[in-house]
Amino acid sequence: MLNQSHRCSLRALLPCLLIMFAGIATAQPTEDSASLALPTQLSYTSVLGGYQVYIDEPVQSWRETNDRVGRIGGWRAYAREIRTGKPASDSAVDSVPHAEHHEGITP
Repeated sequence: MLNQSHRCSLRALLPCLLIMFAGIATAQPTEDSASLALPTQLSYTSVLGGYQVYIDEPVQSWRETNDRVGRIGGWRAYAREIRTGKPASDSAVDSVPHAEHHEGITP
């Protein structure tokens, strides 16, 4: 009976001992951390430094706008703008018609 109470106290004491030894092991500095040089001057760059205010574009006729989109190649022209970074011009019409983009068999 004395043996069982002794076991319970060791089971309760073991986590405390492990935590204590873990704290001692992590508290000691390594040789590498002592040799690291700290920065001598701090610098700060704001993330809002390159912020551009939204500027409203002038209102245009929707018929003229739709006609221009049709001339430059529709949504593909806007996808090309994003991919290349160059704005679409009125002469940038696809040389390949839409039907030839598909690889299916034509009836």
